[in-house]
Amino acid sequence: MRNLAYLLLSITLASPLSAQAFGMNNPDYDQCILQSLRNSQSSVAADAIRRSCDALYRNGELLLPREKSYHVCVLQNVQSVRDEFAVQQILRACQRQNQM
Repeated sequence: MRNLAYLLLSITLASPLSAQAFGMNNPDYDQCILQSLRNSQSSVAADAIRRSCDALYRNGELLLPREKSYHVCVLQNVQSVRDEFAVQQILRACQRQNQM
């Protein structure tokens, strides 16, 4: 049974439609990454940016309005921050503003 599950997963992931279903061929996601990460100053900031691009452009239709606003806040405020502590404070402020 386990082998069958792996086989079905492999077939699903190999199909072109599944890549689109998982947001793999999403030009808006790629643009978010390109625009937002180019000025990234730290790995913590880069990770937060990547998570927000993922949320907005790969899972956006599943997000509540406050979740979308949170991720937009992150993208607008984290890009050029260098200090890990500052990134964490910005993430918390975005959470508070959007009642996360």
